[in-house]
Amino acid sequence: MGENQYILLEKQDKVAYITFNRPEKLNAIRWQDYMLLYDHFKECEEDKNIRAIILTGKGRAFSAGDDLEGYPGSGQESVIMGNPGIALAFQGKYLELQLSGYQDYLQKTCMLIMNSGIVSIAAVNGVCWAPEILYAMDFVIAADVARIAQGDVRNGICPGGGSTQILPRLLGRRRAIEFILSSTEISAEEAYRIGLVNKVVPLADLMTEAEALARHMIERPYSAIKLVKMAITKAQELPLSDGLALEGWYSGISIQDEHFQAFFKKFMERKKQK
Repeated sequence: MGENQYILLEKQDKVAYITFNRPEKLNAIRWQDYMLLYDHFKECEEDKNIRAIILTGKGRAFSAGDDLEGYPGSGQESVIMGNPGIALAFQGKYLELQLSGYQDYLQKTCMLIMNSGIVSIAAVNGVCWAPEILYAMDFVIAADVARIAQGDVRNGICPGGGSTQILPRLLGRRRAIEFILSSTEISAEEAYRIGLVNKVVPLADLMTEAEALARHMIERPYSAIKLVKMAITKAQELPLSDGLALEGWYSGISIQDEHFQAFFKKFMERKKQK
């Protein structure tokens, strides 16, 4: 299996499928895989034909999380060198790391997703011990067999993929503290109850549900989706007054979109006929 096959990218019509493809390792993610994941999302972002992305895993896991075989002490530290920022951090070259302007690739992927006009859908098919990406997705559909946890703290690590910043904005501080610090695995139903996933379905129906949602969202104008997502993302950073001003600006410029203009034209024609 080639290096570029550990995360697959397939495109069908207006939908892109990104699939974790190391089923024999429960889709554990290596340092260089985070770079590839970003590259796949970036390619979709630049493809004007793609309107929705479905992210899932092959086999019985969505992803078991980081592949610890690439961590210091494993005997396979050479794989770290595939990710320049991680390499500098593990070598203790923190000044060089700071000056390089490096940003964690998972953080970059999350920000790309949260500000994109493409609708992102996670189809969680099983074990998910890499939930950071879920926090940034627009929709999360989980199979009834899915189990979700963030085990960083249990293993003595502060998460570095955006969890401490994105999850509190998604669930609130209290829920985020509980989920991250406890490192407890929860069921798909519990994830739905606390607001981490949108819907729980039988495993056999998972991709059908995700694809139906993708087709539904594709009917919505790209510009409206992008502006709404950008405004909601900014709402998590700005004071209310500034956020309201930003929303007003986005709303005002959105009426220039051809979809709204077509809708408005039909509306006026119907009004004239009355």
